[in-house]
Amino acid sequence: MTRDPGRGARRQHPARHPTITTAAGHQLACYPASVLAFIVDGWDRFLLFRQPGQTGWEVVAGALEPGETVPKAVIRCVKEAVGAEFLAIYLGVLDTFTFVFDANLPPLISIGCLLRHRGGELRPGKNVQEAEFRWWALSELDSIELAVPRGRWDLLTRAVDMSRYLRDAREPEEDALSPEREDLWS
Repeated sequence: MTRDPGRGARRQHPARHPTITTAAGHQLACYPASVLAFIVDGWDRFLLFRQPGQTGWEVVAGALEPGETVPKAVIRCVKEAVGAEFLAIYLGVLDTFTFVFDANLPPLISIGCLLRHRGGELRPGKNVQEAEFRWWALSELDSIELAVPRGRWDLLTRAVDMSRYLRDAREPEEDALSPEREDLWS
């Protein structure tokens, strides 16, 4: 079965967007921002989770908080979801897009980030304590109902492809991309 990479990804939001006005009088739409963690391991599998009672699988995601950089936000979200012992190295931004998360919110600006799992045990955080976590191979894509980001199977493929490319091009210096070295990416 072939999936439409954009299926469900471009729904219009009926609510009016909040706006701000620049000093020059230009109206700009305001959107909340979220980060999504596309975590790939050494076997080119990606990590997804599913909440109890849900059929769809999700990438780890969370809101970008005021004053946070994208790398700090995605590392924080990963630690909150899978624990501090789970080491995932931030590699960069994979894609950006808008996403309708909830009918009560304007669309989110979603920043998809690529991370490489480098070890450590997965210990689900309090908001996902009962969730099922699983590593998936690209060959299993057709059996996944992807809830977050809805219908964006292309991003899972791109995450694995980009992870392979970066791994094969040069293994990054682990300490240079580690969350402990915030001075390099803040």
